[in-house]
Amino acid sequence: MTAPATLRMAGEDFASLARCHPSPTALRILRDGQVSRRLLMLRDVAAAIRSSTPDSWEYWGAAAWELCRRARAADVRAFEEVLLHPHVGVWLGRCLRSLHDPNPAVRASAETGRLTGLAAAAALRAGLRPRLALLALDSLIWLPTLGRVRLTGGAREARLWGDVLDLGGRSLVLGERGEALDDTGLCAPRRMTAVPPGDAPSLSVVLEDTDPYRDAHGHPVLPRRTAEELLAWQVSVAGAWDVVTRLVPERAAGYAALWTALVPLEPPREGRAVSSAAREAYGAIAATYTADPVRLAETVAHESAHIAFGALADLDDLADPEDRDLLRVGWRKDPRPIGSALTGTHAHLALLQFWQRRQWELSGRQARAARTRLHRYGRQVARALWDLRTHPALTPSGADFVAGMADEAARCGFPARSLPSVRFPVGSLSFVRPDDPSPVGVASPQAPMRTREPAASSPDQATADFARDLAHSGRKKADESTPGVD
Repeated sequence: MTAPATLRMAGEDFASLARCHPSPTALRILRDGQVSRRLLMLRDVAAAIRSSTPDSWEYWGAAAWELCRRARAADVRAFEEVLLHPHVGVWLGRCLRSLHDPNPAVRASAETGRLTGLAAAAALRAGLRPRLALLALDSLIWLPTLGRVRLTGGAREARLWGDVLDLGGRSLVLGERGEALDDTGLCAPRRMTAVPPGDAPSLSVVLEDTDPYRDAHGHPVLPRRTAEELLAWQVSVAGAWDVVTRLVPERAAGYAALWTALVPLEPPREGRAVSSAAREAYGAIAATYTADPVRLAETVAHESAHIAFGALADLDDLADPEDRDLLRVGWRKDPRPIGSALTGTHAHLALLQFWQRRQWELSGRQARAARTRLHRYGRQVARALWDLRTHPALTPSGADFVAGMADEAARCGFPARSLPSVRFPVGSLSFVRPDDPSPVGVASPQAPMRTREPAASSPDQATADFARDLAHSGRKKADESTPGVD
């Protein structure tokens, strides 16, 4: 057994996150931190199934767990792509909450059955040819990154033989892209791309309009989009990406790394646009459709900051999670807990440079409107930073983060009065090193932590091997869920 491995984040990388311009190293740490978190959550889900519903474990759980272990061993990057599918995090969170509920029996058993779909998708992506019974909750088989399959006649499961799904009378080859021919076909996610000219980074996001766990964003989601609606979204995304690469080219690569899926939302009755980033759904931005590329580009800047902040908060407490004080912020009518005030301030800070540069490329009334928007956001951010600067719930890392935000706000012309300049000592942020086959762990920046071993009396050897890869690790509470609202 090796000692826990800790990745140290340099001060300049932490500062880049605070200033809404994450460095490549900071982005890599955020991604690997999410891999670590989800591996630990997956381990806990399997352990809970094994201990609380042994019949389910015997029938399908052990086989699905073994397939996850084999897929990770065969192609760790492919396994991580499935694990990092944005709404896998939502599923994991719901499973853990239901499994630890006083009365979880029926729903928890059905929800956890989707482990079979995750295992199948990971195995197929890793080049394996699995044989497995896939359970269908509400007659729906969930295959993260591959899509979903709707069964008919109230069927509760289907058999997978290699890449062929036996639907009882007909077969479906998985991994094939394109539209489903009928309700029993594979509804695959569809990808939208934007390739700007020159050296600007390209963008590739999935239109996520079928995933059963996409309803985690605090607003009603829309069903499968038609080909015409998909084309409209493609045009909107490409136009927004042109705005991003023109106005804030130095931040485009970060947005492209953080934003991997777009969830279409139902427009509110009052007609205003809404958007969201849910902390459990790392990588997803949910938004109502807009044909205005500037509005969508602003959404990308705002929600990408939420995604980055949530991933950082999963690695390091910026504020005391037990604090119950509420703060007033300019963009909300209701007072906010300090965590929400921090992430809202950070997301609005990300808009200052955007609108600063937008006003420069306009003239007349349009330039004045952009300047008005910039100054409204700037005053709101400066006021929030002034209130946050001495908040007793801030940890040392949180105080440094607030100081870094203040430096960025001042650079954009909106100083928070008397806030000291940022220090940014080297800090320790932690994750399970995903490419290290040895058992490694996590240590928190403040103090090393250890999580419990899987709660099983005599697990089979395959389960023990995979669990040991994830053991001796510290983690945040797996059931934390923070909707992406300010």
